[in-house]
Amino acid sequence: ALLVIPFSESEVAHFGSYSLHLAGIRTVDRLASELWNLVQTLPGYQGKTTLMVLPEFGRDLDGSTTNGFFNHRQDHDSTRLTWMMCLGDTVRTAQVIEHPTDQTDICPTIAQLFGIKGMDLPGRPLPGLWL
Repeated sequence: ALLVIPFSESEVAHFGSYSLHLAGIRTVDRLASELWNLVQTLPGYQGKTTLMVLPEFGRDLDGSTTNGFFNHRQDHDSTRLTWMMCLGDTVRTAQVIEHPTDQTDICPTIAQLFGIKGMDLPGRPLPGLWL
């Protein structure tokens, strides 16, 4: 099974308040930690669960500069950089992978994790996370 939980706390950035945006990030950090700690106490999930924490996506590539901070419309490479943290059984060793990847690589990575084949997905699975 796959559980996706979108946390919208950092979306307050769209209201133009950077301090509320940072507070939202802190809230999501705390909630992700609490979720992981709960998973470790449940026998049905302990040792069988992978948690992927990703930031919110959605940077437009249309080149529009209107309301850049408010609606993601900023045509700059820095707005398309992202990170991902993975915890759990499929992560064999602690590592940092620092090479360019596309956001479209995340879906094939999850498909590989679940052994799903034959899907015509853009991107490619991220190497090095699991055997």
